[in-house]
Order: sequence, then structure tokens, then C-alpha cells
Amino acid sequence: MDGKPCRGNLAELRLDCITGEGGASAISKFAGGRNISISRTGTGAYLLTWAQNPGNFVGWSAGIGAATPANVAGHTVVRGEYSASAKTLAFVVYNAADAAHDLAADEYVDVQCMFVTSAVDA
Repeated sequence: MDGKPCRGNLAELRLDCITGEGGASAISKFAGGRNISISRTGTGAYLLTWAQNPGNFVGWSAGIGAATPANVAGHTVVRGEYSASAKTLAFVVYNAADAAHDLAADEYVDVQCMFVTSAVDA
């Protein structure tokens, strides 16, 4: 089978992939890159912070997973507005009852943030 590269409609697209696992401190394990940190700001609420300017924010994608998928059925992840001046993006995890939810052990959040290095036309 011939592989075809995936091409987007934005030049210079950059994708930052971030994974967090729940635990005693809400996010006990974190895998990011490019000097990205995560902090808990409240129940189910998290703040991603970039140490360096990642570019112009164009969007994100996020999902929830678990060792036992039924434990996170109906959960959602909702982001706030990206702050270019602070280089931050806030997001909240909600459970099936629409209440803010701290991730437990063996529950995961996977986030992909998309940036471009050139200006984005509105």
C-alpha cells in the first residue's frame, strides 16, 4: 500500500502534543514538549503554559481516555481562549454529569495544540 502524506491548508503548521494522567495531584504524569508545563488551577481545571512563543494559535483537539474506558464515558474537555501575551491555554475536564472533574489514576487527557509561525487570516 502506498502511503500518502497528510497535508494541511496552513503553511508552517506546528503541532504540540500533550498527555496528562490523573492521580493524587490531579495530573500526576505529564508528557509535553517544547518547554510546555501544566498546572491545576481548580477542580478539573488546568493551564498549559509555553516557555517560548509557539506561534499563532489556530486550534486544538482533545480527548479523554482511561484504562477502563467506561469510567470516562460522557466526559468532555473544553478550552478557553489562548492568551498570546501570557502563552497560556486553559481547559476544563467535565464528567458525564457536566461537573468539573479531576482525573483519577488511569484516566488520561490528550491535547493537541496547533500553531502557525506566519500570520493567520481571519
